[in-house]
Amino acid sequence: MKELALDAPKGRWFAAEPVDLSDRRLWIAAAAILLFSLAQRLYFYSGFYGSDEVTYLAAAVRALNGDLSPTTYIGAIRYGFQLPVTGLMFVFGQSEAVANLWTLICSLAEVVSLVLIGNFIVGFRAAVLGGLLLGTLPLHVHYAGRLMADPPLAFFMTATFLLFWLGQRQNRSTCFFAAGLAAGMVLWTKESTTVFLATFLAYPVVFRCWNWRWGWMVLGFALMLGANLLFFNAISGDPLYAFRIAGGSVSAYTGDDVRFASVIDSPFYYLQYLLLKPYHTWLLGFLAVAGLAVFVRGRYRRTPDATSASYVVWWCFGMLILFSALPVSFAPIKLITKQVNYMLMLMAPLALLGGVALAGLQRRTLVPALGLIVVPAAILSAMEKNVVEIFTANSQATVGFAKAHPGVTVHGAIGAQRAAVFDALVDPRGEHVRLADMNGPIEAVGREGGAYVVVDTETAAWGYKKAWRPESIPRCWVSDGVLDARPDLALPAVFAGFRRVAQWMPGSLGGKVVQHIDALTVQKPALLFRVPAGGCGGQ
Repeated sequence: MKELALDAPKGRWFAAEPVDLSDRRLWIAAAAILLFSLAQRLYFYSGFYGSDEVTYLAAAVRALNGDLSPTTYIGAIRYGFQLPVTGLMFVFGQSEAVANLWTLICSLAEVVSLVLIGNFIVGFRAAVLGGLLLGTLPLHVHYAGRLMADPPLAFFMTATFLLFWLGQRQNRSTCFFAAGLAAGMVLWTKESTTVFLATFLAYPVVFRCWNWRWGWMVLGFALMLGANLLFFNAISGDPLYAFRIAGGSVSAYTGDDVRFASVIDSPFYYLQYLLLKPYHTWLLGFLAVAGLAVFVRGRYRRTPDATSASYVVWWCFGMLILFSALPVSFAPIKLITKQVNYMLMLMAPLALLGGVALAGLQRRTLVPALGLIVVPAAILSAMEKNVVEIFTANSQATVGFAKAHPGVTVHGAIGAQRAAVFDALVDPRGEHVRLADMNGPIEAVGREGGAYVVVDTETAAWGYKKAWRPESIPRCWVSDGVLDARPDLALPAVFAGFRRVAQWMPGSLGGKVVQHIDALTVQKPALLFRVPAGGCGGQ
């Protein structure tokens, strides 16, 4: 393979060509992007949502307490994610910040590794700009603050590709072996996504080369696979336990299971979010297309050294095609499942291509271009955070109300119930509550003594389909107003300014914009009702 470097003027500091690892410019740039990315992730931290993070954390806490017994839910046996969380809590204590630390570390590690190793692939300037794109990407920022397996998964996938490239460039067995270990961590984190290794099958064909040292990558992965089989054999008696559970999930998806009725399998799902609905990725999709155009037009010069930006193009297209069009069933025909959070797997090569596009700009155009990228991206990150804050504010306020009324039965929606579980998991020494559900007969409420019911109109459409609604409340229940929920919003002054501007817009346009802004800044009320002792017979 041959290396391609930007055919752009060499800068005294911001060089286009790769720089050596001993060059302090590389480490200064990586440190600056790391600190900027960390600041964004801390400020836009969203935390609890009420979805899979509760399952992941519960499994990690069980492991912390010595219980490694597997469950039949696939999300609870992703020990490549949960065991590091367990280890961090064992060392630093059980808290929300520590529980989220593994996700944050992996998010930042992916950004820094993209700068350090990407420097040798596309040049110093393009790698730094690509790292900046990834570090400020709304999707990347948001999920660094969610206790989810996606950031670690994305990091280990990216590490696999970067370490493989290093092994090929330097012809070093240790790099290939490390790439295999990273791929093994993908298996441990989410076994079904190891299909990403299929992209490497095309590598010898695309680049017309062969290297016997690739066997070291196979060995590294085989060791991680063997460790996984031994682990599950020890805790369940079945070395293939995780694969059987994962296979059951695939069978449910390809069958008539109603849980997957709304799952998207369109091959254009990710392209739509990259180009038509860039809420989560802002301009990254367009910049990646521009970077591809730069590559195709031949604005790179070949050097007799190692590899080229064509590796990034192969990486990007291989992952995008695989996770967009891989069929998992032929009768009926269904493609691999897709979700917004899954896009994290694709962001690193897209960011490098975006960095290639930006690296060709002169300083007078690069500075305003970065402003157009970074500032709106921060606003979108704020929107991501605020969506979660608004959605969960009433749930957390319900938990607070129940704590303030010990000994009284408090009925809460599914979001509030999960918030109570999450609160107990991150604060084991604090005061805990258990909320009664809202899915049973409404006539039975209060028969065993007085009770409170919180009807959260913000989350009414989430969770139980038959949960109680305001229109179903018996007339004898006493209204006690609404809960005092206070979401921790990001950039509130900015959104207030947007709202004032929207009010001056003509016609119905202004009203629609105001409505969308209010949905990001003001939650719907959580109605509080006091139920008389003995109930009231469903009046």
